[in-house]
This record gives sequence, C-alpha cells and structure tokens, in this order.
Amino acid sequence: MKRKIFIITSVAFFLLLCTIILFRIIGNRLPDDIETKAQELKEYCVKNNYNTNIGVLVDYSVHSGRTRFIVWDFKNNKALLKSICAQGCGKGENQGKNVFSNEIGSLCSSLGHYKIGKERKMNSIKGRPALNLTGLESTNSNAIARGILIHPVHLPSFSIYPFSIPSKVYRIFGKAIMRPYSEGCVTVPFEKYKETVKILNKNKGRPVILWVYAN
Repeated sequence: MKRKIFIITSVAFFLLLCTIILFRIIGNRLPDDIETKAQELKEYCVKNNYNTNIGVLVDYSVHSGRTRFIVWDFKNNKALLKSICAQGCGKGENQGKNVFSNEIGSLCSSLGHYKIGKERKMNSIKGRPALNLTGLESTNSNAIARGILIHPVHLPSFSIYPFSIPSKVYRIFGKAIMRPYSEGCVTVPFEKYKETVKILNKNKGRPVILWVYAN
C-alpha cells in the first residue's frame, strides 16, 4: 500500500514539475513575429533619424503573464531584455479589457511609437523613478497630457503564465508584493526597469523609440 502511494505521489509530482517547466518555457518565449516587428521598428528609426542601436517593443496581443516587453539589439538582431508588462486598466465598460485609447482619463494604454525621454521622479511621496514618453502618432498624441510613462511596479521579474497579471494589489503582512496597476503607463517589474535604464544609458545619443502594438 505504501509503495502504491509512493508511486502515485511520485508520478503526480513528476507531472506537476513537467507542467511548471512547460509553462515557464511558453511564458518566457518571445512573440513569434518579434524579429519581423524589430525590423519594422528599425526601418522606422532609420527613416526618422532615431537611435538605430536599440529599440523597445511591447506586444499587447500577447498574454499578460508572458514575455511581451522586449529591449531589442538592432545590430546583433537579438533581445537584450525581456519582461512581463502590465497595461492600462481602463474604466467603465472598458475596465479590465484589452481596449486601447488616446483619450484623456480613459485609463487605457495607447498604441503607436513613443520617443523615450529622460528619467525623472514620479509625482509621488516615494519619488518612484520613471521614463518620460512622447507619443509620435495620432493614436498616442496625448501621452504627455495623460502622464504616460515607463515605470516600475510590484511584479515578479519572471513569467507568471498561465496566470494573468491581476488588477488588484496583493499584500503580505501589509506590504504590497504585486501592484500592477496602470492607468495607461507601460509598467514592468522593478528589476527589469533598472536593467532597461542601464541599457538605455549605454546607448545615449539619438532618442530610443518604444513601439507599442497589438496584432
């Protein structure tokens, strides 16, 4: 009887381990068309005289628990950094839906190309760091007025697939461990934000472009 229980437990543990590994592989996989999108972004940067060393891509059609924020090396055609990324929570009938808007007060993310500006402190008591974003298209022209930024939030620095990024704040002993709330900003884990800033600082010169899209 004990042997039978041991075998059943071992098989169950093995299947669970395989499932976790499979989910991690799927969650960390880059979007299938990332190289094509990166090439399109590079062509945009060349045409408009922006930075042609690196670019940042966000694919909001990808599951929120998977990798969808990518810092791309144009010269070596590879990802320098990849991360999960929250998006605008929306409000009213659009709350929690994959809806995009350029409207002030919509709390939705906006699609299009953005120029990444200098790092600054957000208007908060703790002075959280953030990167300014300037919308370059009609779909995101209100980015400055809306206060749209790239900034860090309390999220795991790894894929959480098959789970989605939740809209509520989770706490342990009163401390926020997951605060993915976004009113349209591009929000990433603190660790990934710091790495992104380091990469940007190594590629100063012409402005780096962020492209937010959804297939």
